[in-house]
Amino acid sequence: MRKEKAKILVATLTILGALLVLYFSVYGTAPRVEPRPHRALGQVVAEEAGKLLGNGGRITVIARNTAVFKNPAADVQMKAFYRAIKKAKLPLAATNAITLNPISLVRVPPGDAYEVLRKQSDGDVVVSFLGPPVVGRELWPKLGNARHRVVAVCSGATPWQMNLKELFDQNLLHMAVISRPTPETRLPKSSVLRIWFDHFYQVITPANLSDLPLPPGNRLQ
Repeated sequence: MRKEKAKILVATLTILGALLVLYFSVYGTAPRVEPRPHRALGQVVAEEAGKLLGNGGRITVIARNTAVFKNPAADVQMKAFYRAIKKAKLPLAATNAITLNPISLVRVPPGDAYEVLRKQSDGDVVVSFLGPPVVGRELWPKLGNARHRVVAVCSGATPWQMNLKELFDQNLLHMAVISRPTPETRLPKSSVLRIWFDHFYQVITPANLSDLPLPPGNRLQ
């Protein structure tokens, strides 16, 4: 009897081990990330969005859905963002979680972008962690001439993949957060998150559009 129980135990452990090997071979382990740049990004974006809120305005968020495809960096950013808006008592209207294929470009689907923008009222702010919420040119007139208060995280290659200046000119973008092309190799020793933010990122507004990389089609050959 004891031998049978021992065999069952060994077989069970073997099966569990095989399942674990299969799981990690397919999905891999969650990559380890340095959290401070991502915490800094989430916190500063919340602070900048709060500065743009008008009377009675609320914040609408567009973010990555990490329930299906894991993204530890995005989770850190969002946790810091929500902590910051809660601390500042900023009103949150809704969060739109977009499911993206990990190998696809980071973009807000045009249909989702239009639905979010058309619901905005004066004083509201849209915060997108997936780049600018871009709609087709044919839909621009339907959005009216209002200056949409949009804060978009345009990290990585986004500034080279779309014409952010045109979006600013069309009042479809109010503030963009871009990655610094060549951050210093030495990491900040400070614990102040704004210093970490300034090390890796830069805020772009209509006042410093000249700091944007050249848009597609205008780069030197």
